[in-house]
Amino acid sequence: MTDMKTRLRAVALSLSFSLACAAGAAQASPVPDYPFVHVVGSAYTAVIPDIAVLDFEIVATDGDPAAAKAVLEARVGEIRALMQQLGLDPEDAVVREVRQSVRKGEQAPGGGPLYELRCDVKISVRNVSSWPALAGGLFGKPNLDGFASTFDLGTMQQTNDELVANAIADARRRAEVIAAASGRRLGAVTAVTPDAIKNLSTAMGLQRDDFRFERRSGAPDRGNVDREQLMTITAIRLNQPVDVIFRLENLSGARPRPLKKP
Repeated sequence: MTDMKTRLRAVALSLSFSLACAAGAAQASPVPDYPFVHVVGSAYTAVIPDIAVLDFEIVATDGDPAAAKAVLEARVGEIRALMQQLGLDPEDAVVREVRQSVRKGEQAPGGGPLYELRCDVKISVRNVSSWPALAGGLFGKPNLDGFASTFDLGTMQQTNDELVANAIADARRRAEVIAAASGRRLGAVTAVTPDAIKNLSTAMGLQRDDFRFERRSGAPDRGNVDREQLMTITAIRLNQPVDVIFRLENLSGARPRPLKKP
């Protein structure tokens, strides 16, 4: 029994040593051991969004918290009434919890503390043709502040898949040029690494990548927001890069053709 345990231990040590050697050999060979070409391809598109989100706050102040809350509820009713007039579903307006605080250094007209009540509102717009009327109708209304917009595409996943396919096709075109210039023939794809898709509109600051649920100190008020910019539906510009490795054929294994006798 002892001999059997000793043999099993020896086999396990030998297997561990072999795996460690194989892993070391793999790390020592960061590039393929066959002739290859490594290229970067890319694909670009600009699409008009069909989904939009409008995010803002309702803010009301009063010496009586109940009166301030009544103002919030009245504004929510006006918002949903406008949505119904525009053919939008009022239920697509989500109102988050009301936050109450006391403004420091300020008092109500009749004396006593001045209460401030805030709530976040998120409106999902499934028909962007109504966007200008909705954004323009709400902008500048009393008690509404901190406007932010987000645009998206309902078929974004399909668009991303098409971009990856087009980027790989672009990489193949580049690789074929390199192979032909070297007198070789392009072989099969051996590795593909798609990089994260880049939303150029967001990267250039032309569009928010998400709407904010929590407000930070110093958030811009409606006086600093461009009304025309808020109402404009901006195209989404997407760029998809990929790294591709192709095998090169007809290299060392190719034999020169014999010369024909005259």
